[in-house]
Amino acid sequence: MASNNPSPTIPYEPVATVDSANQYPPSQPTDFGPPRPGFFNATSHSTMSSTTTLDVRSSTYSDSYGKSKQNGDLYLDSPSESDAPGARGLGGSGAATGGSGLEKAEGQVPLYGSQQTNRRRPKMNCVTKLIIIVCALLLLAVAVFVPLWFFVLRDKLGHGGHSSSSSSSNHNSNNGANSGTTATNNGDEQHVVTTGGDGSLVTKDDGSTFMYNNTFGGFWVLDPSNPLNESAQAQSWTKPLSQQWQWGVDKMYGVNLGGWLTLEPFISPALYEEFYPDAVDEWTLSEHLQAKYNSLDVIENHYKTFIVEEDFAQIAAAGLNWVRIPIPFWAIQKYDNEPFLERTAWTYFLKAIEWARKYGIRINLDFHALPGSQNGWNHSGKLGLNGEFNFMRGVMGIANAQRAMDYIRILAEFISQPEYKNVVPFFGIVNEPLSNIQGSYPKSAMEAFYAEAYRVIRNAGGTGAGNGPMISIHHAFWGPDNWTGFLQGSDRIAMDLHPYLVFPDGPADPDPASSFPAKACAWAAEVATSMTNFGLTGAGEWSHAINDCGLYVNEVGKGTRYEGTYKTTSWQAGGDGAGGNVVGLDAYPWPPAAIGGFADASTLPRYTPTGPIITMPVKTYTATAQGSTSTINVGDGWTNDADTTLMAVPAAGCDYPNQWDALTAAVPTC
Repeated sequence: MASNNPSPTIPYEPVATVDSANQYPPSQPTDFGPPRPGFFNATSHSTMSSTTTLDVRSSTYSDSYGKSKQNGDLYLDSPSESDAPGARGLGGSGAATGGSGLEKAEGQVPLYGSQQTNRRRPKMNCVTKLIIIVCALLLLAVAVFVPLWFFVLRDKLGHGGHSSSSSSSNHNSNNGANSGTTATNNGDEQHVVTTGGDGSLVTKDDGSTFMYNNTFGGFWVLDPSNPLNESAQAQSWTKPLSQQWQWGVDKMYGVNLGGWLTLEPFISPALYEEFYPDAVDEWTLSEHLQAKYNSLDVIENHYKTFIVEEDFAQIAAAGLNWVRIPIPFWAIQKYDNEPFLERTAWTYFLKAIEWARKYGIRINLDFHALPGSQNGWNHSGKLGLNGEFNFMRGVMGIANAQRAMDYIRILAEFISQPEYKNVVPFFGIVNEPLSNIQGSYPKSAMEAFYAEAYRVIRNAGGTGAGNGPMISIHHAFWGPDNWTGFLQGSDRIAMDLHPYLVFPDGPADPDPASSFPAKACAWAAEVATSMTNFGLTGAGEWSHAINDCGLYVNEVGKGTRYEGTYKTTSWQAGGDGAGGNVVGLDAYPWPPAAIGGFADASTLPRYTPTGPIITMPVKTYTATAQGSTSTINVGDGWTNDADTTLMAVPAAGCDYPNQWDALTAAVPTC
């Protein structure tokens, strides 16, 4: 696909260095800090507020791009050395040379001398009279045009838009008073191209506005005529999305948006308290909400208000350039016996993509909840109260893994499309699979799963830098050192660690604070070793919390280690490359030969590849040119048209056991 950033739609250049001794904005964060964004200051906090109440934090998702208005002065088009910012006002580039006409140059003869007496006033000749008449007519024209501009035309052009040919580039200074430019399309239709830096006004889809505060040289871009514009930068030191991320070179400063699209009791306890102690995970919460309200609207309202556009703006303003977004499998599909809110989370993930593109932020997409539950913890969708989880375990372990693999394939096909691969260049394929705790399922099963996921993802997007995402695998509680040599020579595989001080090595007693420095040093050594022996290694989750006193941190009704009320259960205890010669890939057949509880997995029921291919929807954008409306191509949800294998679904006539409760079920004969 052609570049999403033709020259007419790259509207912003960061401010140049003013003082070499005190460079601002910095090219790199010399002392990251703690950064002190403007929105933390008491004097500027009010400017971050939206015209909609922040307490409600509502954000309507609509297709009203072209209706946004911009407030404030004009951005300046194509400044040059002789065309200094600030001199043009509303006059465009030609106004810079003449200024306002009121400046008095050094040594200039006064326009009017002192009054002379006893001099005969000369008679005006015809030429003089003509000049006076022309000047009067010009003054009259100005008197008519200026009010017309400010009160009529300027609003129609987007509150301060400067009309220019679509063949010209737009370059704008980082002036907080500025909030946008407009450009013509084929000379007859106006399209507002909005962009702004620190202090600019952002207009959202619903028409409400808020002030963008970013003291790190970041700027946002929203181009309704090209919704795939990737020229925004989160900070001056962060590459725009249009430039390829260099793994191991470019610095990632990220934050998790946990609890948004995959609910967790300790992150959003208010959702669960109404049904305490019975609602312990999203499964039981959904059941209780459905029984009481006959709908799951409460969950969608949470999606709508928990994370909104202002959050992405503030993430960039805080000096961060990545977000990790956990999503569950029911964002794609659910089966009839599963109580979840189906596919609705995907609508809000599309919003996240749009906001990330607008503010220059990259997304780490994390597949957080898998069919059957990959670990039995509440964030997987269903809490295994008695060690009950069915991914790679029990009679339905293979079938659930097949289903999960199809969902990984669907996500990979979507994010590998040219329209999305720069916004979502990182894919965590399983969150915290519980393999090495009391023999849940063998490491060989996880190796087979990871190897097959690698094949699926690279088949979707191809190999080589920029083709498909970095693939992140969790060490499955075997430790990163046990993955040395796995798929050596593969194309862009990363190791994911989740270091937490709050969760001790033992089952119940909290570790003493005196152990924390040693833990941190051990983590540092672990990461350094993994970077050498495996490849790119990072912390997809981490926390400096030193105790587990937060409400529902361990589980609903589980108590805390800090207070001594914690209740235990029996089960608790690359870099770029072509990928053409992946060492050992063929050693991991799919499905695996053995899973938890079954040394011979060939006897277990499986799903058959006979179901239709599922694709995820995209948001629709339209553009108007020469009086006609057309739809902008933003992909169709599937990047590799040659990837035509059907989805794995239950075989007709097979009496499968409940896929969430099959550890000790009878093996069906099918």
